[in-house]
Amino acid sequence: MSRFRSWLWQLVGGDAPYERTLLAEVLSILGEHAFETHKRTAEATRQAFSELSDQAHAGELDGIIPFVRQQRRDEQQFVEGHLNDLRDLAWNLLSALSKVAQGEAQDDAALRQQVQRLTQQTQRPDALNIQALRQTLQSLTSLIEQREQRHRQTLNQLQGQIHHLMRELAQARRESTTDPLTGLYNRRAFEETLRHTVGLNRLFGYPATMLLLDIDHFKQINDTYGHTVGDAALKWIAEQIVRVCKRKSDFAARYGGEEFVIILRETSLRDAQKIAQQLAEQVRKSPLSLPDSEPLRLTVSIGVSELQPHESEDEWLRRTDALLYQAKQAGRDRVAA
Repeated sequence: MSRFRSWLWQLVGGDAPYERTLLAEVLSILGEHAFETHKRTAEATRQAFSELSDQAHAGELDGIIPFVRQQRRDEQQFVEGHLNDLRDLAWNLLSALSKVAQGEAQDDAALRQQVQRLTQQTQRPDALNIQALRQTLQSLTSLIEQREQRHRQTLNQLQGQIHHLMRELAQARRESTTDPLTGLYNRRAFEETLRHTVGLNRLFGYPATMLLLDIDHFKQINDTYGHTVGDAALKWIAEQIVRVCKRKSDFAARYGGEEFVIILRETSLRDAQKIAQQLAEQVRKSPLSLPDSEPLRLTVSIGVSELQPHESEDEWLRRTDALLYQAKQAGRDRVAA
């Protein structure tokens, strides 16, 4: 943060258009990856960073440091709070298990005492007291029933706590692998899926293809209409991807900025090209509706490649990226495979 602050003061003190543009891009990226805190929603944070990015473009830098510093504190407090919640749940589970163990020990001692008393009574038939024997048996029965009832109550409590803990962990897992703006998977989830896909291909020879997609002239959209429309365009493209790539095995993620990546398992290059053409056509024919202006027509460039034998994850991704670059160099709004 201290380096960021000193760099920002240098921007304020001089004419540095390139650095201000870079700062605006950094703030925009921070907004893209914002998440909900105890003070504001993820959407509100994205909007705040978008406004700061616009201010940075205009050279208005005064409010940036306080906001970024406070946002960092809020995010740390939010994460620490969730970790504390998980610790509390784990502690409650341990406490419940400890109480069960203590209760078991007390019950075992009481049961042993009653069994010893019953044994002593039955070993002396001449001095057997039916009334005392009945009371001992009733005490044993009562102890066993109480124990079973306590076990059921404890089990219900533990089940509730475990289900709550599992929901918290599942939510944390979803948030860690989901892009908050588009609802698609994020880059982290993509890298994990990429490793699994390549591994399956090496083990069983399953075919797989990758589509790398880029929104054409996205920077111009942001500059012309603002980051709010830019965000709407990203979400709209994500919706088109989900409409076209709708098999359960299809994986779609936001790779970064205006780039999206799709992995189609057990799909040949020919079939993947058809899907890519269908997706490009879907985007081309369906303009994005804007509240106060004409509908915005978007196009995408797509690189498509099939995983080759013995190809690594990085090699496959670089080859697909080269095909995307080829599509953009050829005039955009097209598929290169």
